[in-house]
Amino acid sequence: MSLNRLRVQNIRNIQSADLELHEKLNIFVGNNGSGKTSLLEAIYFLSTGRSFRTQQLLPLVQRSEDHCLVFGEISAGARNSRLGVKRSLDGASEYRLDGKTVNRSAILAKELPLLVLGPETVDLLLGPPEGRRSFLNWGVFHVEHDFSTLWVTANRCLKQRNELLKKSSRNSEELEIWTERLVALSTSIHLSRQRYFAAFSAVFSEISRFLSGHEQVKCDYYAGWDIKRGLALETSEHLDSDLRRGFSQRGYHRADVRVQIGGVNVAKICSRGELKLLAWALLISQGVLLGQRMPGDDTLVYLVDDLTAELDTEHRNKLCQLLTTHKGQVLVTGIDEKIVKASWGDTSGKVFHVERGMIAQTETEND
Repeated sequence: MSLNRLRVQNIRNIQSADLELHEKLNIFVGNNGSGKTSLLEAIYFLSTGRSFRTQQLLPLVQRSEDHCLVFGEISAGARNSRLGVKRSLDGASEYRLDGKTVNRSAILAKELPLLVLGPETVDLLLGPPEGRRSFLNWGVFHVEHDFSTLWVTANRCLKQRNELLKKSSRNSEELEIWTERLVALSTSIHLSRQRYFAAFSAVFSEISRFLSGHEQVKCDYYAGWDIKRGLALETSEHLDSDLRRGFSQRGYHRADVRVQIGGVNVAKICSRGELKLLAWALLISQGVLLGQRMPGDDTLVYLVDDLTAELDTEHRNKLCQLLTTHKGQVLVTGIDEKIVKASWGDTSGKVFHVERGMIAQTETEND
């Protein structure tokens, strides 16, 4: 799978862009503020209907415009598809697949799976558990076909139980029913995550060792409750506390992924550069695992923002080696064209120059 053509309208400082992309490597160079990251943001928007830079819609839409639009043409073997996403300032969203309106952005995410490697990726290790849960769920979503439906159902159940906790007593029969349901759904989600993580952790062990040089890196998955004791027992023991607080303190929504070296959280002992490598190793491992499970020549897309930031030549070259060894289409940004191009060796690709929101292809590399 590759994104062959991309059309962008009114995304930040990109008023209009129409690009034909290389199936392997696309390099975008330009000064800070030129629109490089905005282009990657547009591709992420095409897959998810959201931005990876902000939760707000307003900054994404170009000033003086009332909507933004991204369109993409994708090929996967003999299969071709067309995706489109439109967001208006009034909050309206429109998702289209092959000319037909679809009701969920998750449908587009299945068509265009992508991962973002950027300066903010380090927040996977430095930030709160929510980001790591989203990271874990992304992987499970793409390999467990029923996970999306299970996730939606569980979120509705959790919301209902939390509402009851705010107004119910300990002996509420309705609360007991929704608690039992939450336990069952949490267990199902845990089993899906556990199956995925067993395969993921093996890949991560190898890639983190190659990329970071650390031999003792270990990645663990925490379900959101003590598995040995069981969620039913823990929810029963903490029911009074849940009622006082007005929310469920244990369950699938409290899961976490923990990365340690010698039993110590990496956030406490690693430099920011080392943390960036480990965070990128997490995402690349996820991409490699998905690539192994995708049929035929199907691939996923890596959006690599600001390749040279905080990475020396050795680690840049290792990163690029990983991304070219394992199947995937790469779109990478940087300021210094010479340095970015050198990191990819003789990999075939296209080079684009970005200036004030204008994007133009300058050459084809080693084609």
